Amino acid sequence: MKVQDGCSFSCSFCVVPLVRGESRSRPAAAVLAEIRKRADQGHREIVLTGINLGCYRDRAAGYTLARLIREAGSLPGVARLRLSSIEVNHVGPELIAAMRETPTVSRHLHVPLQSGDDAVLQAMSRRYTAATFLRRVEHAEGFNLTSDVIVGFPAEDEPAFERTLGVVERAGITKVHVFPYSPRPGTRTAAADAVPPAVKKERSARLRRASQAACVAHWRKKLGHEDLVLVDRPGRGYGDDYSPWLVEAHPGDLVRARAGAVTEEGILAA
Repeated sequence: MKVQDGCSFSCSFCVVPLVRGESRSRPAAAVLAEIRKRADQGHREIVLTGINLGCYRDRAAGYTLARLIREAGSLPGVARLRLSSIEVNHVGPELIAAMRETPTVSRHLHVPLQSGDDAVLQAMSRRYTAATFLRRVEHAEGFNLTSDVIVGFPAEDEPAFERTLGVVERAGITKVHVFPYSPRPGTRTAAADAVPPAVKKERSARLRRASQAACVAHWRKKLGHEDLVLVDRPGRGYGDDYSPWLVEAHPGDLVRARAGAVTEEGILAA
């Protein structure tokens, strides 16, 4: 459910502000009314989405994203509430407290990193350093962290890429969505594409291997334990922290499953 659109920041590689405009939010009353409607229709999970979700504000009604999470997650019929993606600058005590204290909220955060190298982050016009990223995600201890990384940005050399690998590991990130850099018309880096395609491909493969290993290690910690799995397609579903499960149940079912084994695709229910 989209509750926010647009972005008031201008990362050097991103076309979103040009095509989506400045940040704006839906009124909280309209959001909560739609969630009630969807829950009454039988939807078990609500995912709050936005271009820059942490910028959500309904100033007239006094809502921040944290307040919206608390109220949305407490509505009758909402079995699970999840955030789609949130920038690290918005990961702080208020948000994490709201997520921890609302039982229906998924223990998962998708926090884009984009790079673990400060020079690359500066060239990207990101508003944090690698150290800031690591410090802020410490608030989310116990959450499954997933992320986005751009590989082969014009300012990225091999040491910079190695630093990205290091930050991904130190942050405890599991699944990484890897995006080889490609220029976008109208952005400040539209004319820059200095890293050869073969290098982008090789670095992307290394990062995906590291991500897969981190995922499998995370899943293995669940062996012998139970989780509440929302089945979203035949034979597959997602646990509370968005770990993938292989479980036999009907799509739409919310089932309690015990982890019996781990495969390359996810956790196999016993």
